[in-house]
Amino acid sequence: MPTKIEQDTLNFLQELSENNYREWFNENKDRYLVAHENMISFADDLLAKMQKHDFIETMSGKRSLMRIYRDTRFTKDKTPYKDHFGGGFRRATKKLRGGYYFQIGHSEALVAVAFFFSQ
Repeated sequence: MPTKIEQDTLNFLQELSENNYREWFNENKDRYLVAHENMISFADDLLAKMQKHDFIETMSGKRSLMRIYRDTRFTKDKTPYKDHFGGGFRRATKKLRGGYYFQIGHSEALVAVAFFFSQ
């Protein structure tokens, strides 16, 4: 059975968006770790399904996920954490350039596909 995104994962993301500061995150680090494991399992299953139709060079769901910590050096928004999980899969070989991106938040999801070429 495919891994689903658990309601607890979405609840954690919603609460994080309402309490986006280090003290709250540190107090809820165990919940984050459980949510992160849920997203790794989801990404692993998604990768397995995509491998049936495309040649993906991303090695695992864990490697596809991006950090939850934001880079706040060059932005006015200094909230330290993203309120979503995001990840990407790269298509393999120069011939199959491009990739896939997914983002899961508590109230929305995004899927993007890109293909690039050079002359």
